[in-house]
Amino acid sequence: MRWIIASSIRLAAVLTTAAAVLLVVAVAGLRHAPVDVLPEFASPHVQVQTEALGLSAGEVEQLITVPLEDEFNGLVFLDRLQSASLPGLSVVDLFFKKGTDVYKARQLLAERVAQGPALVAVGTPPVMIQPLSVQSRAAAVALSSATMSATDLSTLARWRIRPRLLAVPGVADVVLWGQRDLQLQVLVDPARMAGHGVTLNQVINTAGNAMWTSPLSFVEAAAPGADGFIDNPNQRLTVQHLLPIKTPADLAAVPVEDSTAHPVRLGDVATVVADHPPLRGDAVLRDGPGFLLVVEKLPGADPAKVASGIKAAMAELAPGLRDVTVDTGVFQPAAYVHSALVHLGWTALIALVLLTVWFGLCWRSWRVLLIALAGTVLPLVAAASVLFLLGTTFTVMTLAGLAAALGVVVDDAVRTAEAVRGADPDGAVDAVVGVRRPLGFALAVIVLATIPILTLQDRSGALARAMMGAYLPAVVAAALVAITFVPALAHLLLRHPVPRRPVRWAGRVHDRLLAGFSKNAAVLAGTAAVLLVGCVAVVPQFGDRSLIPTMRERSLLVRWQAPTGTSLTAMEQTTSSAGRALRAVPGVTDVASDIGQALLGDRAVNVDCAQTWITLSAKADYRAARQAVGRVLNDYPGMRHTLLTYTEAALADHPTRNGPPVRVRLYGTDPAELAATAEQLRQAVSGVHGAADATVHHQVLEPAIQIETNVPAAAAHGLKPGDVRRATAVLIAGIPVGSYYEQQQIFDVSVWSEPGMRSDLAGIENLLLDTPAGDKVPLKDVATVSMAPAPAEVDHDQASRFLDVTADVPSGDVRGTVDRVRKAVENMALPAGYHVEVSSDVVTRRNDDRNTLIAVAVVVVGVFLLLQAALRSWRRAALLFCALPLALSGGAVTAPIAGGPVTVGALAGFLAVFGVAVRAGIVVLRDLRFAAENQGAGTLGSEAATRALRRSAFPTLVSAAGLALAVSPFAVAGDIAGMEVVRPLALAVLGGMATTVLVTLVLLPAVCLRWFVGAGDRDGDTGGVTGGGTDGVTDGDGPAQKPASP
Repeated sequence: MRWIIASSIRLAAVLTTAAAVLLVVAVAGLRHAPVDVLPEFASPHVQVQTEALGLSAGEVEQLITVPLEDEFNGLVFLDRLQSASLPGLSVVDLFFKKGTDVYKARQLLAERVAQGPALVAVGTPPVMIQPLSVQSRAAAVALSSATMSATDLSTLARWRIRPRLLAVPGVADVVLWGQRDLQLQVLVDPARMAGHGVTLNQVINTAGNAMWTSPLSFVEAAAPGADGFIDNPNQRLTVQHLLPIKTPADLAAVPVEDSTAHPVRLGDVATVVADHPPLRGDAVLRDGPGFLLVVEKLPGADPAKVASGIKAAMAELAPGLRDVTVDTGVFQPAAYVHSALVHLGWTALIALVLLTVWFGLCWRSWRVLLIALAGTVLPLVAAASVLFLLGTTFTVMTLAGLAAALGVVVDDAVRTAEAVRGADPDGAVDAVVGVRRPLGFALAVIVLATIPILTLQDRSGALARAMMGAYLPAVVAAALVAITFVPALAHLLLRHPVPRRPVRWAGRVHDRLLAGFSKNAAVLAGTAAVLLVGCVAVVPQFGDRSLIPTMRERSLLVRWQAPTGTSLTAMEQTTSSAGRALRAVPGVTDVASDIGQALLGDRAVNVDCAQTWITLSAKADYRAARQAVGRVLNDYPGMRHTLLTYTEAALADHPTRNGPPVRVRLYGTDPAELAATAEQLRQAVSGVHGAADATVHHQVLEPAIQIETNVPAAAAHGLKPGDVRRATAVLIAGIPVGSYYEQQQIFDVSVWSEPGMRSDLAGIENLLLDTPAGDKVPLKDVATVSMAPAPAEVDHDQASRFLDVTADVPSGDVRGTVDRVRKAVENMALPAGYHVEVSSDVVTRRNDDRNTLIAVAVVVVGVFLLLQAALRSWRRAALLFCALPLALSGGAVTAPIAGGPVTVGALAGFLAVFGVAVRAGIVVLRDLRFAAENQGAGTLGSEAATRALRRSAFPTLVSAAGLALAVSPFAVAGDIAGMEVVRPLALAVLGGMATTVLVTLVLLPAVCLRWFVGAGDRDGDTGGVTGGGTDGVTDGDGPAQKPASP
């Protein structure tokens, strides 16, 4: 270390110039750093979606999900495989082991998809969803028009707006709610078909072959062929056919294939219209149904840059959107980020001014002031630059880490500046070395103390590690700056020691306090007891809630859950009514809703689920407006709802282990057998000692129309079950038969039935089916059509259906109860191929907590040993070890003023106080020990102690008060955007600095004066380490005197 300091002084001009240049470059570069609210804490995950509009959840499971799971199972690095089969949609989620490169996982998965078995042609091919950020939604754009039809607006959004938004850097996908793709629909009428002797297959073949291409393999258009070219002596001429069918009238004029009577056209047996397919979801805007484009961003993308790119893209498209009303204010997370940065920037500027004024008053030398300020700013900028170069997105956890390091950074700058201030130019190296020796031990203690935080598991662990990723570089940078840049700058600015005017009234107050505490054991013990009580008082404030505070985001989110089976029309009515009521709330500026699914969207739900996005005015009272919104939502008792900010929603989508104390998961295939076996397990669990309230969590059922072919009746008409299914599928759900191309757009052609024929149960029963004999037979004559309950969603875990049996453990003996439940169920006879897994999230959390406690125990021992190495005394190490919690007690009392439970801001504040307390405690006790050694009599007199403490007290008071002043603007800024983390931190630091000064400058010296009587403390010590600077003893402003060798 001495060589590093000496080299820095020799290269002072080069080092300071380089530091100045790097500071300017770093500040300029940090202006472009990505900023978001949450870090990317989710585990590596890939989702595969397969759309099959019209299939029930059970059919999706059988035809799509199971084949995909069979292919994906056993993929390398795969940790867990889960899936959900919903009506019309299969979603397979693959969670990979920690540390897996998600792009490598996607490559491996793509190979499986390409090599996998061909799925039944009932939907689109499987699609891997783009990697998405934890907070994936970057913006929402609402479109509406008074002159354009819904299909024309949908065409414009899909083929013109969406491609342009996808080109914005950082955009992963653009999802369309309310999508109404234009289709040419041939709506058949079996009665009209019978009158002309036309069958359904003839209509399908005719409509398909009328197009250039068709997805149906049994029609001729499946192989359209190439037009070719011709060569003449001078040139080659390509041949191109122009499709004459562009309107419903064009398609209606096409003659039906193989018609035996006079020429029959499609328009004679069907109604040909331009319309859209069935909706999988919808959007509700201010004036009713509309169109919502949700822009999703990639992991690590800067929401502000994405938002600005979206605005620029929409501005470019504006000339072509004159008849379209565009609303980009539906959801703007970047607006919160911008507001938070503005508030933080101005408050930080005020803090810097206060710190500058304080340093100036303390030293009254612009040279020392500049050294201290540079030593404070440079480490923070250096740490932030390192994070920026590593591609880190700056989030609330990054802010918490840098703010927590502020205590160490300020203390390092103050102590090093004070050391070089009072040293001759030739003694600068010794002065800095003398400071850095005890502070080196303090740095080791601080770094070691962060290890338990790094061992946390689950979401809290990921968030805590993000905070430590900013904290540790900052404290290391502070140490490096203190031994390189600060001595170099001092060498250039300070040619002789700078005198410091003593603050005599502060010394007199300190002397009286020290005398009073050292002479009165009762006062000393009582004060320590009060501080201990204050420290313990914070423990109940730690709960199971997220460490992330509630952000003052002006975009609120309402998640609706209607009774299972609720129709899209009913959801549109409810969200429209709620939207009108919400827009009447003072402070609400915009309301929009999305219902159900969107193609390849981020929400795999049915149409009985919806989200309403509420935008609050920047001038509205946040708390009052949110309470008013909550009162409006309570007027819809039939709908379950949750009011969240988007940050809270993102955290809710990645929950921690908060499951029941006992879970018995039964894996099987047959739903009825699963339910019967689960009931047997419930009875077995109920009989286990310690388990209570055993419950089977059955599948959620919804009403459904079921069609079961009567094989003998169908055979009498020459029909097979497959014939019945295929015909009813066309009439009820429709079938795509071809596509046509126009202006770089692709439109489908489908065959369907008249809407009135499939609007209710009676209509479906009377659907007319073709027979081989050329007759028509009603569906009810060949099949049973009935209403029955069916699964609303079929969930799989590890490629199998399952049912959960859960139980509570009132006694608290969770581990023992889980063992007894496991023994009770492992000997039960299960159906062939079924198996049971017994687990407990409570036990898992306790195991994680046990591992953390083991880490804490190891760290406690390590910290104590480091303190002993720093102080060369077991007794003094024990004293400081016991005093550190007392130093935190002030923060424990003031942090709750911010309201609510302890959050990451308060924890960062405790970390900042701990860093200052450790450093101050080590320096004070070492100085007292060296003062005793200098007397040479083995005892510590009050006069020597006073001189040592006055020298130690100044940097401690300067750094403590400077840190308190620096955070005070954040404490008084109020409950505004950007202060959610730093305000609790500031309050914790303000209280913590008061108790840190009391403990380190009064209580610790008082205990030493009263009970510690010798340099060796009578415990076998063999002496101390001598050195200049703050390791020596000074009597006022002169240079430190090295203690005598022991």
